[in-house]
Amino acid sequence: MGGWIGVGYGDIEVGSALPSRVFVITPDDMRRFRQCLGEPPREVTAGEPVPVFLLNELKTLKAHLRLPPGVLHAKEELVLEHGVAVGEALEMRVRIADKYIRNGKRFVVVEQAVHRAQDQRRAVTVRHVLYWPC
Repeated sequence: MGGWIGVGYGDIEVGSALPSRVFVITPDDMRRFRQCLGEPPREVTAGEPVPVFLLNELKTLKAHLRLPPGVLHAKEELVLEHGVAVGEALEMRVRIADKYIRNGKRFVVVEQAVHRAQDQRRAVTVRHVLYWPC
């Protein structure tokens, strides 16, 4: 892989959890998100609902696992359980839920759970199925 050093399929352990990360969706995050959608600019205030797609990110995963070149996002499922608001502290928990080989191709299932930091209620669960080339 041209000197790539990272996590190969054989190194992935099902059930392993990565260190959690606390983060906040800010009014600036919301403005940039809306701009990407082509919405007209408007004031964003703390307490506004956050769209679930803004909680679907891979920063925590990538901060702790060096993904091999060629990883593809094969499938994703989102389950919204409780809404969150702009300015609210959130905690991202990531674990390796499964891995399997199908038709000679390796896949890794990553589960991300976003919890509201204040009361630990789960806000959203995202399951990513990633094609792992090596």
